[in-house]
Amino acid sequence: MIIIGENGSGGKPNLTYCQQYADSHGVARDKTFIDYGTQYGGWETTFAHLNPYLAEDGSFALPWDAVLDGDNMEYIYSSGKPTYPGVNEALDAALSD
Repeated sequence: MIIIGENGSGGKPNLTYCQQYADSHGVARDKTFIDYGTQYGGWETTFAHLNPYLAEDGSFALPWDAVLDGDNMEYIYSSGKPTYPGVNEALDAALSD
């Protein structure tokens, strides 16, 4: 999935921008989402749900990677949490189910 919180100029993305982004990056359009909140601008919903998975010092960097268990959407890897296993181990576990 790709979540777009702002357009190339840092403004609010629209549907056309997201479709063009998906097409130019070889991503399925139905896997490309807009997250542009009203209170804080872009990424509002995404950051609200990522908060528990930030680095120990509270920092956050993009791109941010995660692997979720497809059965229950539980995080099994987060690039911001060193306590999770490595991404390769997480992918192996996810694919072996």
